[in-house]
Order: sequence, then C-alpha cells, then structure tokens
Amino acid sequence: MTSTILSTAQAHPDNILSNDDSRPAEPNIFLSGGKDIPEELRVHQVPDLTDRVKLSVHNRYEHFEATAEKRDVDGRSLRVYSWIYRTYMAE
Repeated sequence: MTSTILSTAQAHPDNILSNDDSRPAEPNIFLSGGKDIPEELRVHQVPDLTDRVKLSVHNRYEHFEATAEKRDVDGRSLRVYSWIYRTYMAE
C-alpha cells in the first residue's frame, strides 16, 4: 500500500509547488474527519493519487484513506480521503 506524506506548508496556496514552476498546482484531495485539524489544512495537491496519505501536524501524523467520494470545494471536485488513525512522532 502506497502512502504519501503531506506537510502543513503544502496546504497554503502560495507554498504549493507547481509542476512547471509557472503557477501553483491545483488541489486534488480533501481530508475529511480527525480532531483538531484546521480547515485550511484539509485541501492539498498530491502528484499521484494513492491509497493513503498522512498529514504531518506538530508532533503527530494524521492518516487518511482514499474513498470513492468527491467533494466540491471552491468550484473544484476533490477526491475525499477519510481519517483512519493518528500516530505520534518519536523524539
């Protein structure tokens, strides 16, 4: 099973790397569920849709799994990834 690690910087439109360095890449996933995850961290762009993604938030990873669901956000149809569990980083 493939998993992609997302950072909080990727959620901010000015920090998303573009594919050709000319414009930001369009978001293509929405992270649903989980506790204490700010709304501005729920929309991301991943180069390849995978089975799972994990979001690095402070000292933890929030894990999400792909669903067949789509959600419209700001006029875009985004693939929904549903929260499945949380792990903590070792110090």
